[in-house]
Amino acid sequence: MSITSAPIPAAGNVAAPMRLLWVLPRFGGSTVGGAERLVGELAARGVPDEWDSEVATTCAVDHYTWANALPAGLSEENGLIVRRFEVGPRDSARYEQLHPAILSGRADYATELEWLGNSVWSPGLQRFLEVEVKRYDLTLFAPYFFGTTVWGAQIAPERSALIPCLHDEPYAHLRTIRRVLGSVRGCIFNSDAEGRLAYGLANIRDSGVVGLGFDPPAGPPTARFAETRGIGRFLLYAGRIEEGKRVNVAVEYALRHAAERPDAPRLVLIGSGSYRPPAKAKGVVIHAGFLDEVERRAAYAEALALVNPSELESFSIVLMEAWREGTPALVAAGSKVMCEHAERSGGGIVFDSYESYREGVDRLLDEPPLARQLGEAGREYVLGTYGWPAVRERLRTTIEALAA
Repeated sequence: MSITSAPIPAAGNVAAPMRLLWVLPRFGGSTVGGAERLVGELAARGVPDEWDSEVATTCAVDHYTWANALPAGLSEENGLIVRRFEVGPRDSARYEQLHPAILSGRADYATELEWLGNSVWSPGLQRFLEVEVKRYDLTLFAPYFFGTTVWGAQIAPERSALIPCLHDEPYAHLRTIRRVLGSVRGCIFNSDAEGRLAYGLANIRDSGVVGLGFDPPAGPPTARFAETRGIGRFLLYAGRIEEGKRVNVAVEYALRHAAERPDAPRLVLIGSGSYRPPAKAKGVVIHAGFLDEVERRAAYAEALALVNPSELESFSIVLMEAWREGTPALVAAGSKVMCEHAERSGGGIVFDSYESYREGVDRLLDEPPLARQLGEAGREYVLGTYGWPAVRERLRTTIEALAA
């Protein structure tokens, strides 16, 4: 199903009540990743009011240590019943020792299983699924390569679906992962490009493309971002500040541009992560850290453009957030997902090198009408294709088909 071609059924369709269980390795709070945020919002806001959604997750918060940080047990969060279970024992040293073989693609099946066996998992969560899974019409697991998904989805694959949040990376090509993708009832994808990747890897039984929902902005941002920091014109990098997301590439390009053009915009980094700009970046790159929603909206709205150099995207929430504020984007050519968004929306410039990055930034600097045109096109795309009414309908019809 393509989100650009699938018709939206007429309003007034009343879905038969369903009971859903959403299984995630971590849930809630400001530190979760994009996949966890996407699934959490779909569970809370994406399903019909008549349906019941529950979340089963671990007590972990940190995706590096997977230490038990929150109490186990039952709670209510964001209108959802949340069941937390302690993370089980894992050999993190062995996990890291096996990692190079996994990344190289040389791992045999036994190595894959051992590596995945030392990923995050929970014996309590596993037992809960073994006993209770039949009480739910469908159990949805995300993201794809964590132990909570790999082991949990095998308990009752005929009653399970994956929201894989799949990237074209070595993990996705593991034989174990391909078998899991093909064993369950089906998949819910965030984009057409993600779906094509999955179908090229495994024999997917059924699927639908949904994405994440967004509300129209509630008026202009109420805060000021650049003025209070004395920044001037700037490009924005948002999200996980990690080299895996190629933030270092954005920093390198900003430094090279600043050396060539005196009025080149600064680069502002917002979000959290372990990466720190080099000392030579001082004055060009500003690490603003994690922002609350009010300041984040202001940063998006005031930026010359969002720069997303990541090649590992199944959707890109930050791209949608920037477009929702009417801000154009520069996106990496290595991400088929973002290239497709840029082509369909008309809201982005694609770069595959420093030279094409520089050309894109220079055009936005020198042609303000172009920047406004791209930003408005992006906003229309987000609110039309990913407005909550459209997303809710796609999610409802997809889940009904998977659970039939």
